[in-house]
Amino acid sequence: MHSLIVSIVNYKTPLLVIECIDSLKAFAPSCAALQIVVVDNASGDGSVQVIGAAHPDVRVIACPDNLGFAAGNNQVLRDCRCDFVLLLNSDARVEAGTLDGMLHALLDNPWVGAVSARVVNASDHADQDYPSRFPSLLEMLRRAICGAQYPAAGQQGPVTLERLHGACMMWRGALLSTVGLLDASFFMYDEDVDWCVRARRAGWQLWLLPHVRVLHHGGSSSGRLPVGLRGHQTLSETALRMRYELRRSRYRLYRKHCHPWELCVLKLLTDLMILLTSLRPALQWLLRPSRRDAAAALLRSNMRVLGLNPFSLPGAADDR
Repeated sequence: MHSLIVSIVNYKTPLLVIECIDSLKAFAPSCAALQIVVVDNASGDGSVQVIGAAHPDVRVIACPDNLGFAAGNNQVLRDCRCDFVLLLNSDARVEAGTLDGMLHALLDNPWVGAVSARVVNASDHADQDYPSRFPSLLEMLRRAICGAQYPAAGQQGPVTLERLHGACMMWRGALLSTVGLLDASFFMYDEDVDWCVRARRAGWQLWLLPHVRVLHHGGSSSGRLPVGLRGHQTLSETALRMRYELRRSRYRLYRKHCHPWELCVLKLLTDLMILLTSLRPALQWLLRPSRRDAAAALLRSNMRVLGLNPFSLPGAADDR
């Protein structure tokens, strides 16, 4: 019997974590022994107790600080000795056959290092945006023009991709000692892209499996909804921080894997976009007193992004 460990990082979403664990147990794999570990990133809302009471057989690691997604998962991965590992978002749920489908894809295809399931909305089961390529300057321009994408439309067989969806990635356990852990210098966002780059450079294929699905709420911890669901969402303090972390992570990704001139162009384009998007909140701060606090918070967040120096960010950490 093979072994599968599922790592779930929680930040103030205990009820969704319980639903996630419920689905894993209800649709447990038939070809692997299942172990579930939850890492609580200093939620401070009783998550550890709530999750532990609902599932006393599940190991819950209580972190004293919010480590972020990469370092949180590394709490599980660092000492992991298993055949397969699944990184699953706290606001995701598997369906019947999801785990077995992913496991069989890896068992039957030894050149495949990691797989991901099709990611759909938990509400209406519509396909969520699924970025499938490295976010180069041209790729980001293409996505800005074309919008959300699902790279396996009309297909049922596996699709080879440059990157997998971070909400649901299953790896071979052997890759933990070769490709390494997630890079903990990414607090949130793009740590999955960085890992996929390293896996592909090591010669492994990455597959999207359209015939198996996970249901995903999206943005439950970050406050940043998936593309297509954002609309005119109100930006909370957490969401504003995640906007900053997204850009900091993208700079770090480029610093690791792109030429310096590409990083300079990314910084220039990002700053221009931030300046343009600051015009509206600036006018609101001047002309609409009722919106002044929200506008000021957004402007402060934008100034933090403008102040980022992509060449002074810390280097890689905890990726081996």
